Amino acid sequence: MPMDDDDQARVEVIDGQLVLIDPVAAAVAKAVDDHNKKAGLAWCRELYTQNAERIAHFAGRAKVLGRGGGDIVIVILVVDDRFGGPLASQLMPGHDWQAYRDRGEAPIARGLAERGGIEDALGMINADARHRLLSMTELAVVVVAGETADVFAAVP
Repeated sequence: MPMDDDDQARVEVIDGQLVLIDPVAAAVAKAVDDHNKKAGLAWCRELYTQNAERIAHFAGRAKVLGRGGGDIVIVILVVDDRFGGPLASQLMPGHDWQAYRDRGEAPIARGLAERGGIEDALGMINADARHRLLSMTELAVVVVAGETADVFAAVP
């Protein structure tokens, strides 16, 4: 199929700088990004499902502490994820994640976290997930994996 001139890669001068405009490459990059986001969201759901026992534990712990969905969330963070790692470091500073790797395990941080900080972080990771969290009043589970994040209800 022939390409229109608008589909052809070209160089333009923008603000005095040479800029490559390549609509085909941009479309390929978007398709790859969309695919990766879907895969990341699927991984988030899988981790949520696999961690049902830990989620129930932390929901019970929140109840014992007298804390609810308005001020805390349960987090499941893949430590080797570019977003999950920094969050895990903030929530568990100094924790030896390498010991998990040395045993052939993928390090995953799980626990309770202050909701406000997680809401802010979600704004940089997945705006849709942040909006879902903002609309929830019940205790939520925030999963960060596959360079994205998703939010689920904590079902004790």
